[in-house]
Amino acid sequence: MRITSRTVRAEEISVRLAIVPDEQLEQGSLMSPRNPSSARRETSVWIRRSGLGSDSQLEEHVTALVRLVNGCREELTRLSVDCDLELCLGFGSENGQGGCVLTAHLLAGVGGLGLDIVLDLYPPT
Repeated sequence: MRITSRTVRAEEISVRLAIVPDEQLEQGSLMSPRNPSSARRETSVWIRRSGLGSDSQLEEHVTALVRLVNGCREELTRLSVDCDLELCLGFGSENGQGGCVLTAHLLAGVGGLGLDIVLDLYPPT
């Protein structure tokens, strides 16, 4: 799950959701901390991963994140005024063929939280 904002600090998102992120990057921080002349972030970024291993199915990752933030519906709605709320899904397959099922029930849960879904496909090389 990724939340970005030009006006709400990542640290504030953590406090408001009462969830510890896997990463939080503040607006104005260096894109590459080891390179002092690198570009600076235009937005604050708050990231929380599902906590599941890469061997878990995509729908299991989504379910874990929905469960994690399910009690935060009202705060997510308030954050959505000043933030972009996204569920970022990456999918790759070694043989070029693959897929998953995101059930209507699961998608309704994601939609009920006000999260957009971003799907990144990683085709085999």
